Amino acid sequence: MERRYTTRQRRTNVQGVTKGLWPMAAEPGPTFRWGALLRASKPKRIELPDGTVKFVEESTDRQDLELLRHIRDNNMGVIIDSYKDVASAWKPGAPRPRYKHALVDLAAGRIDGIACLAVDRLTRRRDQVRPILNAMEEMGGRLFFLWDELDTASDDPDTELRLHELVARAEREAERMSRRYKLVAQHRARKGLHHGSGQRAYGHSRDYRHLVNEEAEMLLQAAKAVDQGRPLGAVAADWTERGVPTIGGGTSWHHKVLRRMLTSPRMVGKREFQGALIDIEYMPPILPEDSGEGSEGSC
Repeated sequence: MERRYTTRQRRTNVQGVTKGLWPMAAEPGPTFRWGALLRASKPKRIELPDGTVKFVEESTDRQDLELLRHIRDNNMGVIIDSYKDVASAWKPGAPRPRYKHALVDLAAGRIDGIACLAVDRLTRRRDQVRPILNAMEEMGGRLFFLWDELDTASDDPDTELRLHELVARAEREAERMSRRYKLVAQHRARKGLHHGSGQRAYGHSRDYRHLVNEEAEMLLQAAKAVDQGRPLGAVAADWTERGVPTIGGGTSWHHKVLRRMLTSPRMVGKREFQGALIDIEYMPPILPEDSGEGSEGSC
């Protein structure tokens, strides 16, 4: 006997549907309304042969297009909205506001299910799987993972087991990657190399081997003004009023940004690693070491 789905207006206490891992609030088919959950990791750090570091942002456009085509070509329904976050799926507490919006829309009945390119786009933590499944079951929602060929509307009894296995594998990969980054940081610190970033640091050239004279002079004068008792907020306001350009091309300065710069170890030609300050021989200082600045932070 063919199993039937019942469509409900509310997304809690869903009952009466027997197909899949739990009762569903909407029947699969051409009218099924999907939310595409897309996630890109934070910009990837790539160390180039010359020692400089480049950060590459991962686009979610390809994920969006691939999901759209598959759902359309297989008559699985329509994507109502896309929920895009740039965040870690492994780091505890990483903010993912669009993922939360997807759950709100699912609870409100705006979408019927959540589609992802792969399980690791949803989560890389084993301890998050059961809470996610509990929430989806309570709302009668559906999860679909294209690359992993997983669909919670399936009658396959191994669906949940495979989901746990895939997340466990993604978690192990994330842990290995984290250890690898830490080893690279340790190696660079022990060799007396700077900790690179994706954007040039104000006052220094991109490779940290030269000063940008005009910027370095601005920082030096700012440090002297603070030493003489001028509030850092007043310095930031003065820079903004004078239209001093930021690295990003803007002209608005905040005192917290200036504080991070002036207290960065690079101001005195050093870097911080595991609580210690390490000399970077090739990095010219912007401030004299006895100025009181450059004692904390790593901007």
